[in-house]
Amino acid sequence: MKALLVPVLALTCGNVFAEEDLTPDPSDLTQVNSFANVVADSEDTMKVIVGVAGQYSEGNSFMGLIDHGVNTKTGAQNSRVRYFQVFDVETSIMPQIGGSIDYMKGWKHKGMETNIVALGGIAKITTPWDNVSIYPNAALVTGDITHKTSGTGMKQSIDGYQANIFGSIALSEDGNYIMLQPQWMDTNVGSKLEVRTSYGHPLTSDGKTWVDFNHIYTKVEGSGPLKNFGAETDNKFEIGLSYYF
Repeated sequence: MKALLVPVLALTCGNVFAEEDLTPDPSDLTQVNSFANVVADSEDTMKVIVGVAGQYSEGNSFMGLIDHGVNTKTGAQNSRVRYFQVFDVETSIMPQIGGSIDYMKGWKHKGMETNIVALGGIAKITTPWDNVSIYPNAALVTGDITHKTSGTGMKQSIDGYQANIFGSIALSEDGNYIMLQPQWMDTNVGSKLEVRTSYGHPLTSDGKTWVDFNHIYTKVEGSGPLKNFGAETDNKFEIGLSYYF
C-alpha cells in the first residue's frame, strides 16, 4: 500500500515567495533566490532541484522549480515542475499571498506511473516575534495512477486536498534556523500525515552556500479501494546542499 500511496501523497510546498538583491536566508520563506540543491536521504534516494526567481513588477513576484529524484536501490523515479506567483497585499496581518500550480510524475515504481496536479495558495502571517514566521498553505489535488503490471494498463483517478503549515524560527544572526512543517493530505485512495523538522546552517559568509538536515515522519493509510491495507509509518533523514545564485 505504501508503494502506491507515497508517490501520490508526496506533494509538498517549498519556499514560494521571492525578493531580489538580498543575502539568501532560507528561514525567510518570503525571500527566495535562484538556487541549485542536491539532496540525499536514508532510503537511497538522490534528488536535484533547480529554482529560478524574479519579479514581473514591484510587488508581483514569481518562482519556477524543477526537480528529479532517483532511488538508487529500486530504480523508482519522480520528477516535478512547480510555478508560483506572489503578490504584496501590504496588510499588517497578511503582507503577502500567492498561488501555485504543481505537476508531479512518478514512474518505474513497481509497475506504476502517477500523474498528479495540485492547485494551491499560500500566505504569510505575521507574529509578535521578529524571528518567527508562519505560512499556511492549502491545495486541491487531482490526477491518476496507471497500473502497468495489471496487463491492462488500468487507470485510477485521484482527487483530494492538502493542508500544511510552515513554522520558521531564526536562531541567530548568522542564519541558523529551525523549520517545522506538519502536513495533512486526504485523497480518495488514501491519506497521509507528514511532520518535517529541518535545521539549516550557512557554510559561507556570503550566505550563498547552505547545508540542511531534515527528519521526516510519515503515516500513510489507505482508503476507498485501498482501505483494507491499514496504516504504515516511516521515519527518514535527509541532508541537502544548496547554492544560491
